[in-house]
Amino acid sequence: MTDKQFFILVACSAIAIVLVVIGMSHINFGLHLTPVERGILLFRQEKIMMTERHFTAVPALKNPMDQHLSEKKSYPSVKLSDIAPREQQHVSLVLIRGEKRIAIIDNLVVREGDGISQGRVARIERNGVLIKNREGEQWLKIR
Repeated sequence: MTDKQFFILVACSAIAIVLVVIGMSHINFGLHLTPVERGILLFRQEKIMMTERHFTAVPALKNPMDQHLSEKKSYPSVKLSDIAPREQQHVSLVLIRGEKRIAIIDNLVVREGDGISQGRVARIERNGVLIKNREGEQWLKIR
């Protein structure tokens, strides 16, 4: 490569660089943001003033439980378990196939003769389950 060719190559490269820089200066490379993005971009943190709280003990207040414990006459004379309603058992499914009889009571699979919390499963019929216990008999219907 001769000196003349080298000079032309360097000159052409310099002219190309100048033209690219001039061309790039006329192109707008601005950000195209959505309104939400612009709002985030313009966000400025604010200083929040916090006040310090001071707690003060008030000796004149009395414990409300102390007052109720001294007044025992207001409590019922019977146990809460005696007056609370008993939860009814729920029969969700009865399957009868020939001599096999199965029921689902409170998500528990039972057969005739099985013991459950409320007594013993005496009979399983199409429309419900008979439960026997010390208090007597109770039919649980399918819901």
